[in-house]
Amino acid sequence: MNIVDLVAIIPFYLELGLTMFGIDVASLSDIKGALLVVRVLRVLRVVRILKLGRYSSGMRTFALTLRSSARQLGMMGMVLSTGVVFFSTLLYFVEKDEEDTPFTSIPAAFWWAIVTMTTVGYGDYVPVTIPGKLIASGAIISGVLVLALPITIIVDNFMKVSGKFIAHQGDQQSLEFSKAYKVVLV
Repeated sequence: MNIVDLVAIIPFYLELGLTMFGIDVASLSDIKGALLVVRVLRVLRVVRILKLGRYSSGMRTFALTLRSSARQLGMMGMVLSTGVVFFSTLLYFVEKDEEDTPFTSIPAAFWWAIVTMTTVGYGDYVPVTIPGKLIASGAIISGVLVLALPITIIVDNFMKVSGKFIAHQGDQQSLEFSKAYKVVLV
């Protein structure tokens, strides 16, 4: 048992102990903030599942791929952040004088820019002017390009990592075979 396991199970035993002493946990208004923290700590139980990843070759391959692609993912994040600031600022200044515009400030336009550039497109904030719609088109195209370009690098890193893993797995099987049958493999 490590610290994550301990922190994950403390809330259960704390609430169980209070209930055993006849204290109604829901009615304690003095410690509602503490109880909220305790309930949030329950979520840490899910973190325990991540420990199973070390026994999965697929999870290890995925983690190594992300680690080897960290530089490219960081660059993608920086370019995406720059695009969000650029397009939200541009859209705010084009749309700010309209009556029914949802873009009341540049930070309010950040949500729209993030959703638009990542091609999620909720549609809750929509530009109302023609120049605003042209800016939205530019944001969509830029987002697709920014998100698509690093994919080839990440796939290449995945192929390298999985190739090394398969080669290592083959070496391990050859070693086990040679030990079992007392054969020296060249």
